[in-house]
Amino acid sequence: MPDRYAQLTEVDGRPALRFERTLPHPPERVWKALTDTGEMFAWHPTPAEFEPRVGGRVAWHPDGHVAEMPEDEVTDWDPPRLLGYTWGNEGGRPDHLRWELRPHDDGCLLTLVHTFDDRLKAARDGAGWHVCLDALAAGLDGSPERPGGDPNAPGPWTGLNTEYQERFGISPEEATPPPTR
Repeated sequence: MPDRYAQLTEVDGRPALRFERTLPHPPERVWKALTDTGEMFAWHPTPAEFEPRVGGRVAWHPDGHVAEMPEDEVTDWDPPRLLGYTWGNEGGRPDHLRWELRPHDDGCLLTLVHTFDDRLKAARDGAGWHVCLDALAAGLDGSPERPGGDPNAPGPWTGLNTEYQERFGISPEEATPPPTR
């Protein structure tokens, strides 16, 4: 079974977080959780509506858990196998999220690669995605409660952020703080 923690790697010379999770659900079911705006509310900080094609628009729902975000772009669309999109394109080079689903035993292997520019935000974002992926798995398993919570409040994110800082060799003083709403 893959480690539940992110690995800090590089993609095209940029820092990247890589998660791998096995889920006891077929790729088609996980795909729906990744792309259906209503289902995203249970686990994703910024639920979106995707125009289902490469080059399509990504519109972020205004009732998400973080501040308003500008529209982004679908970079990969191959249901139920591959979803990629820019995230947080505010004039600079946007982050990129790439979700891959492969059949695995009685379910699928989900791989998330989040590519970005600022290595010092790796711990913050690693903790955030860790909480989100836990929530995704819980939701797929039928759990009504979202594990995780507000990164500005004590809870699972806080401990995970500290653990990721240690794993990635980022001191608390230099680490990028959590986003404010």
